[in-house]
Amino acid sequence: MEPIRISSPADAISYMGHSLGYWPKESLVCVALEGKTLGPTLRVNLPNTTGATEGYAERVARAVGIDHDATAVLIALFTHQPWGQGHPKPFAAMVQGLKRHLAAAGLLVHDVWIVGPESFATYDGVSPASCGQETPLAALESCLLNAELVYQGSSVGQSDTPAIPELSAAVDPDTVEAALQTMAADPAKCLDAVYRLWMDLIDHGGEPSHEQLAEVLAGLQHVGLRDQILADMPGINEPMAATLFGATDEAPQWERIDSSEKLLRQLLTIAAPTHAAAPLTMLGHICWWKGRGTAAANYMHVALTFDPDYHLARLLDQMLGAGVVSGWAQHKNTAYRNHDQ
Repeated sequence: MEPIRISSPADAISYMGHSLGYWPKESLVCVALEGKTLGPTLRVNLPNTTGATEGYAERVARAVGIDHDATAVLIALFTHQPWGQGHPKPFAAMVQGLKRHLAAAGLLVHDVWIVGPESFATYDGVSPASCGQETPLAALESCLLNAELVYQGSSVGQSDTPAIPELSAAVDPDTVEAALQTMAADPAKCLDAVYRLWMDLIDHGGEPSHEQLAEVLAGLQHVGLRDQILADMPGINEPMAATLFGATDEAPQWERIDSSEKLLRQLLTIAAPTHAAAPLTMLGHICWWKGRGTAAANYMHVALTFDPDYHLARLLDQMLGAGVVSGWAQHKNTAYRNHDQ
Protein backbone atom coordinates (compact mmCIF):
# COMPACT_ATOMS: atom_id res chain seq x y z
CA MET A 1 0.00 0.00 0.00
CA GLU A 2 1.23 3.49 -0.83
CA PRO A 3 1.98 5.83 2.12
CA ILE A 4 -1.14 7.62 3.35
CA ARG A 5 -0.92 11.41 3.26
CA ILE A 6 -3.40 13.57 5.16
CA SER A 7 -3.52 17.11 3.86
CA SER A 8 -6.98 18.36 4.90
CA PRO A 9 -9.62 17.92 7.62
CA ALA A 10 -11.71 15.90 5.14
CA ASP A 11 -8.75 13.55 4.63
CA ALA A 12 -8.29 13.05 8.38
CA ILE A 13 -11.97 12.38 9.11
CA SER A 14 -12.29 10.08 6.11
CA TYR A 15 -9.20 8.16 7.26
CA MET A 16 -10.81 7.57 10.66
CA GLY A 17 -13.73 5.76 9.04
CA HIS A 18 -11.44 3.66 6.83
CA SER A 19 -9.10 2.87 9.72
CA LEU A 20 -11.97 1.59 11.87
CA GLY A 21 -13.74 -0.09 8.96
CA TYR A 22 -17.06 1.53 9.85
CA TRP A 23 -18.57 4.98 10.41
CA PRO A 24 -18.56 5.70 14.15
CA LYS A 25 -21.61 7.01 15.99
CA GLU A 26 -21.64 8.92 19.29
CA SER A 27 -17.92 8.24 19.44
CA LEU A 28 -14.66 9.91 20.30
CA VAL A 29 -11.95 8.90 17.81
CA CYS A 30 -8.25 9.57 18.31
CA VAL A 31 -5.54 8.91 15.72
CA ALA A 32 -2.03 8.85 17.15
CA LEU A 33 0.76 10.43 15.15
CA GLU A 34 4.31 9.12 15.40
CA GLY A 35 6.18 12.05 13.96
CA LYS A 36 4.85 12.20 10.40
CA THR A 37 3.58 8.61 10.52
CA LEU A 38 0.02 7.58 11.35
CA GLY A 39 -0.26 5.42 14.44
CA PRO A 40 -3.12 3.44 16.01
CA THR A 41 -6.74 4.61 15.91
CA LEU A 42 -8.72 4.57 19.17
CA ARG A 43 -12.53 4.74 19.30
CA VAL A 44 -14.55 4.99 22.51
CA ASN A 45 -18.17 5.83 23.20
CA LEU A 46 -18.77 9.47 24.05
CA PRO A 47 -19.72 9.97 27.72
CA ASN A 48 -23.46 9.90 28.31
CA THR A 49 -23.25 12.05 31.44
CA THR A 50 -21.58 15.36 32.19
CA GLY A 51 -20.46 14.41 35.70
CA ALA A 52 -17.70 11.94 34.83
CA THR A 53 -15.79 13.98 32.25
CA GLU A 54 -12.50 14.20 34.16
CA GLY A 55 -12.16 10.48 34.73
CA TYR A 56 -13.23 9.81 31.16
CA ALA A 57 -10.63 12.19 29.75
CA GLU A 58 -7.91 10.66 31.92
CA ARG A 59 -8.75 7.11 30.75
CA VAL A 60 -8.75 8.13 27.08
CA ALA A 61 -5.43 9.94 27.41
CA ARG A 62 -3.93 6.92 29.13
CA ALA A 63 -5.14 4.65 26.32
CA VAL A 64 -3.66 6.91 23.63
CA GLY A 65 -0.41 7.07 25.59
CA ILE A 66 0.01 3.28 25.40
CA ASP A 67 1.66 3.97 22.04
CA HIS A 68 5.03 5.12 23.37
CA ASP A 69 6.08 6.27 19.90
CA ALA A 70 3.19 8.73 19.64
CA THR A 71 4.07 12.43 19.59
CA ALA A 72 0.72 13.98 18.71
CA VAL A 73 -2.94 13.13 18.16
CA LEU A 74 -5.86 14.00 15.90
CA ILE A 75 -9.31 13.96 17.54
CA ALA A 76 -12.87 13.88 16.22
CA LEU A 77 -16.21 13.74 18.00
CA PHE A 78 -18.88 11.92 16.00
CA THR A 79 -22.25 12.95 17.42
CA HIS A 80 -25.84 13.80 16.61
CA GLN A 81 -25.85 16.55 19.22
CA PRO A 82 -26.33 19.98 17.59
CA TRP A 83 -23.52 22.50 17.82
CA GLY A 84 -24.66 25.36 15.56
CA GLN A 85 -25.92 28.79 16.44
CA GLY A 86 -28.13 28.82 19.52
CA HIS A 87 -26.76 25.52 20.87
CA PRO A 88 -24.11 25.05 23.58
CA LYS A 89 -20.85 23.49 22.50
CA PRO A 90 -21.14 19.72 23.15
CA PHE A 91 -18.68 17.98 25.50
CA ALA A 92 -16.70 21.17 26.14
CA ALA A 93 -15.48 20.18 29.62
CA MET A 94 -14.49 16.72 28.43
CA VAL A 95 -12.50 18.06 25.45
CA GLN A 96 -10.66 20.58 27.63
CA GLY A 97 -9.85 17.86 30.14
CA LEU A 98 -8.65 15.53 27.38
CA LYS A 99 -6.36 18.21 25.95
CA ARG A 100 -4.93 18.82 29.40
CA HIS A 101 -4.25 15.13 30.09
CA LEU A 102 -2.75 14.57 26.65
CA ALA A 103 -0.47 17.58 27.09
CA ALA A 104 0.64 16.22 30.47
CA ALA A 105 1.54 12.97 28.69
CA GLY A 106 3.65 14.90 26.18
CA LEU A 107 1.19 14.55 23.32
CA LEU A 108 0.38 17.54 21.13
CA VAL A 109 -3.25 17.84 20.03
CA HIS A 110 -2.97 18.91 16.40
CA ASP A 111 -6.68 19.27 15.59
CA VAL A 112 -10.12 18.52 16.99
CA TRP A 113 -13.21 18.23 14.79
CA ILE A 114 -16.88 17.64 15.44
CA VAL A 115 -18.71 15.44 12.94
CA GLY A 116 -22.49 15.33 12.69
CA PRO A 117 -24.96 13.46 10.49
CA GLU A 118 -24.73 16.04 7.70
CA SER A 119 -21.63 18.19 8.27
CA PHE A 120 -18.35 18.60 10.14
CA ALA A 121 -16.43 21.55 11.59
CA THR A 122 -13.37 22.41 13.60
CA TYR A 123 -14.27 22.04 17.26
CA ASP A 124 -12.78 25.39 18.27
CA GLY A 125 -14.15 28.25 16.19
CA VAL A 126 -13.47 31.97 16.27
CA SER A 127 -15.15 32.13 19.65
CA PRO A 128 -14.12 29.60 22.34
CA ALA A 129 -17.81 28.96 22.96
CA SER A 130 -18.58 27.97 19.37
CA CYS A 131 -17.42 25.56 16.69
CA GLY A 132 -16.05 26.56 13.29
CA GLN A 133 -17.80 26.86 9.97
CA GLU A 134 -19.66 23.73 8.88
CA THR A 135 -18.62 21.71 5.83
CA PRO A 136 -21.03 19.21 4.23
CA LEU A 137 -20.12 15.53 4.73
CA ALA A 138 -20.17 15.16 0.94
CA ALA A 139 -16.68 16.68 1.04
CA LEU A 140 -15.42 13.45 2.63
CA GLU A 141 -16.49 11.37 -0.35
CA SER A 142 -14.75 13.66 -2.80
CA CYS A 143 -11.50 14.12 -0.88
CA LEU A 144 -8.32 12.70 -2.38
CA LEU A 145 -7.48 10.32 0.47
CA ASN A 146 -10.93 8.70 0.40
CA ALA A 147 -10.62 8.15 -3.34
CA GLU A 148 -7.18 6.58 -2.92
CA LEU A 149 -8.31 4.22 -0.15
CA VAL A 150 -11.42 3.15 -2.05
CA TYR A 151 -9.24 2.48 -5.10
CA GLN A 152 -7.03 0.29 -2.91
CA GLY A 153 -10.09 -1.74 -1.88
CA SER A 154 -10.95 -0.18 1.47
CA SER A 155 -14.57 0.38 2.48
CA VAL A 156 -16.41 1.98 5.39
CA GLY A 157 -19.36 0.10 6.85
CA GLN A 158 -22.35 1.73 8.47
CA SER A 159 -21.75 0.08 11.85
CA ASP A 160 -19.22 -2.02 13.74
CA THR A 161 -22.03 -4.33 14.83
CA PRO A 162 -22.04 -7.33 12.49
CA ALA A 163 -25.33 -8.78 11.39
CA ILE A 164 -26.01 -11.87 13.48
CA PRO A 165 -27.49 -14.63 11.31
CA GLU A 166 -31.06 -15.24 12.26
CA LEU A 167 -31.48 -18.48 14.15
CA SER A 168 -34.02 -20.50 12.25
CA ALA A 169 -36.83 -22.05 14.24
CA ALA A 170 -37.04 -24.67 11.50
CA VAL A 171 -33.60 -26.10 12.37
CA ASP A 172 -33.98 -29.59 13.80
CA PRO A 173 -31.58 -29.93 16.76
CA ASP A 174 -31.77 -33.72 16.62
CA THR A 175 -28.53 -34.05 14.63
CA VAL A 176 -26.61 -32.03 17.21
CA GLU A 177 -28.26 -33.92 20.09
CA ALA A 178 -27.36 -37.23 18.45
CA ALA A 179 -23.73 -36.08 18.16
CA LEU A 180 -23.77 -35.07 21.84
CA GLN A 181 -25.03 -38.51 22.83
CA THR A 182 -22.29 -40.18 20.80
CA MET A 183 -19.69 -37.96 22.50
CA ALA A 184 -21.04 -38.93 25.91
CA ALA A 185 -20.27 -42.57 25.17
CA ASP A 186 -16.58 -41.90 24.40
CA PRO A 187 -15.85 -38.22 25.08
CA ALA A 188 -12.07 -38.28 24.74
CA LYS A 189 -12.09 -39.94 21.32
CA CYS A 190 -15.04 -37.94 19.95
CA LEU A 191 -13.88 -34.55 21.15
CA ASP A 192 -10.42 -35.22 19.71
CA ALA A 193 -12.08 -36.00 16.38
CA VAL A 194 -14.06 -32.73 16.53
CA TYR A 195 -10.89 -30.80 17.30
CA ARG A 196 -9.12 -32.34 14.32
CA LEU A 197 -12.16 -31.59 12.13
CA TRP A 198 -12.13 -27.95 13.26
CA MET A 199 -8.42 -27.61 12.55
CA ASP A 200 -8.82 -29.17 9.12
CA LEU A 201 -11.69 -26.83 8.20
CA ILE A 202 -9.73 -23.78 9.37
CA ASP A 203 -6.38 -24.69 7.90
CA HIS A 204 -7.49 -26.14 4.58
CA GLY A 205 -10.68 -24.24 3.81
CA GLY A 206 -13.52 -25.80 1.88
CA GLU A 207 -17.21 -25.71 2.62
CA PRO A 208 -18.27 -27.92 5.55
CA SER A 209 -21.23 -30.22 5.16
CA HIS A 210 -24.31 -29.92 7.35
CA GLU A 211 -23.19 -33.01 9.27
CA GLN A 212 -19.74 -31.55 9.87
CA LEU A 213 -21.24 -28.29 11.12
CA ALA A 214 -23.51 -30.24 13.47
CA GLU A 215 -20.55 -32.25 14.77
CA VAL A 216 -18.50 -29.11 15.45
CA LEU A 217 -21.47 -27.36 17.06
CA ALA A 218 -21.99 -30.35 19.35
CA GLY A 219 -18.32 -30.34 20.30
CA LEU A 220 -18.43 -26.66 21.24
CA GLN A 221 -21.06 -27.43 23.86
CA HIS A 222 -18.14 -28.90 25.85
CA VAL A 223 -16.40 -26.03 27.64
CA GLY A 224 -12.97 -27.67 27.57
CA LEU A 225 -13.00 -28.09 23.78
CA ARG A 226 -14.42 -24.59 23.29
CA ASP A 227 -11.56 -23.07 25.31
CA GLN A 228 -8.94 -25.20 23.58
CA ILE A 229 -10.20 -24.08 20.17
CA LEU A 230 -10.26 -20.43 21.28
CA ALA A 231 -6.72 -20.67 22.63
CA ASP A 232 -5.40 -22.38 19.49
CA MET A 233 -7.32 -20.13 17.09
CA PRO A 234 -4.61 -17.40 16.90
CA GLY A 235 -2.00 -19.97 15.83
CA ILE A 236 0.72 -18.94 18.29
CA ASN A 237 2.53 -21.07 20.87
CA GLU A 238 1.66 -19.22 24.05
CA PRO A 239 -0.02 -20.17 27.36
CA MET A 240 -3.80 -20.46 27.12
CA ALA A 241 -4.47 -17.65 29.60
CA ALA A 242 -2.24 -15.21 27.72
CA THR A 243 -3.84 -16.09 24.39
CA LEU A 244 -7.43 -15.88 25.63
CA PHE A 245 -6.75 -12.40 27.02
CA GLY A 246 -4.82 -11.28 23.95
CA ALA A 247 -1.86 -10.62 26.22
CA THR A 248 1.05 -11.85 24.10
CA ASP A 249 3.89 -9.86 22.56
CA GLU A 250 3.63 -12.01 19.43
CA ALA A 251 0.89 -10.96 17.03
CA PRO A 252 -1.83 -13.54 16.35
CA GLN A 253 -2.40 -14.95 12.89
CA TRP A 254 -5.35 -12.71 12.08
CA GLU A 255 -6.11 -14.51 8.80
CA ARG A 256 -6.62 -17.70 10.82
CA ILE A 257 -8.90 -15.90 13.26
CA ASP A 258 -10.89 -14.51 10.33
CA SER A 259 -11.32 -18.05 8.98
CA SER A 260 -12.52 -19.18 12.40
CA GLU A 261 -14.99 -16.29 12.50
CA LYS A 262 -16.41 -17.37 9.14
CA LEU A 263 -16.88 -20.96 10.37
CA LEU A 264 -18.53 -19.83 13.61
CA ARG A 265 -20.99 -17.70 11.65
CA GLN A 266 -21.78 -20.77 9.53
CA LEU A 267 -22.51 -22.68 12.74
CA LEU A 268 -25.10 -20.08 13.70
CA THR A 269 -27.03 -20.76 10.50
CA ILE A 270 -27.74 -24.33 11.65
CA ALA A 271 -27.90 -23.72 15.42
CA ALA A 272 -31.05 -24.09 17.45
CA PRO A 273 -31.28 -21.53 20.28
CA THR A 274 -30.30 -24.18 22.85
CA HIS A 275 -26.94 -24.65 21.12
CA ALA A 276 -26.22 -21.04 20.08
CA ALA A 277 -24.50 -19.58 23.16
CA ALA A 278 -21.10 -21.16 22.43
CA PRO A 279 -20.58 -19.84 18.86
CA LEU A 280 -22.12 -16.47 19.77
CA THR A 281 -19.75 -16.06 22.71
CA MET A 282 -16.74 -17.14 20.64
CA LEU A 283 -17.66 -14.61 17.94
CA GLY A 284 -17.90 -11.94 20.63
CA HIS A 285 -14.53 -13.01 21.98
CA ILE A 286 -13.01 -12.53 18.50
CA CYS A 287 -14.55 -9.05 18.28
CA TRP A 288 -13.04 -8.24 21.67
CA TRP A 289 -9.61 -9.42 20.49
CA LYS A 290 -10.00 -7.08 17.50
CA GLY A 291 -10.90 -4.12 19.71
CA ARG A 292 -14.51 -3.98 18.52
CA GLY A 293 -16.20 -3.59 21.86
CA THR A 294 -19.65 -2.62 20.60
CA ALA A 295 -19.88 -5.69 18.38
CA ALA A 296 -18.56 -7.91 21.18
CA ALA A 297 -21.19 -6.57 23.59
CA ASN A 298 -23.89 -7.23 21.02
CA TYR A 299 -22.86 -10.87 20.73
CA MET A 300 -22.76 -11.23 24.52
CA HIS A 301 -26.25 -9.78 24.80
CA VAL A 302 -27.66 -12.29 22.33
CA ALA A 303 -25.75 -15.21 23.89
CA LEU A 304 -27.05 -14.36 27.36
CA THR A 305 -30.57 -14.00 25.98
CA PHE A 306 -30.45 -17.66 24.98
CA ASP A 307 -28.51 -18.83 28.07
CA PRO A 308 -28.44 -16.32 30.95
CA ASP A 309 -26.06 -18.58 32.91
CA TYR A 310 -23.45 -19.05 30.16
CA HIS A 311 -20.34 -18.36 32.23
CA LEU A 312 -17.90 -17.16 29.54
CA ALA A 313 -20.48 -14.77 28.09
CA ARG A 314 -21.15 -13.34 31.55
CA LEU A 315 -17.41 -12.92 32.18
CA LEU A 316 -16.81 -11.17 28.86
CA ASP A 317 -19.88 -9.00 29.38
CA GLN A 318 -18.50 -7.86 32.75
CA MET A 319 -15.09 -7.14 31.19
CA LEU A 320 -16.69 -5.09 28.43
CA GLY A 321 -18.75 -3.20 30.98
CA ALA A 322 -15.56 -2.37 32.89
CA GLY A 323 -13.90 -1.06 29.72
CA VAL A 324 -11.25 -3.81 29.56
CA VAL A 325 -9.51 -3.81 26.16
CA SER A 326 -7.62 -6.84 24.85
CA GLY A 327 -3.86 -6.55 24.91
CA TRP A 328 -3.59 -7.12 21.17
CA ALA A 329 -5.89 -4.20 20.40
CA GLN A 330 -3.74 -1.84 22.45
CA HIS A 331 -0.52 -2.19 20.47
CA LYS A 332 0.11 -1.35 16.84
CA ASN A 333 2.29 -4.43 16.23
CA THR A 334 -0.43 -6.86 17.31
CA ALA A 335 -3.68 -4.99 16.55
CA TYR A 336 -6.10 -6.24 13.91
CA ARG A 337 -6.14 -4.55 10.57
CA ASN A 338 -9.02 -5.20 8.19
CA HIS A 339 -7.45 -7.11 5.30
CA ASP A 340 -9.38 -5.22 2.65
CA GLN A 341 -7.80 -1.96 3.81
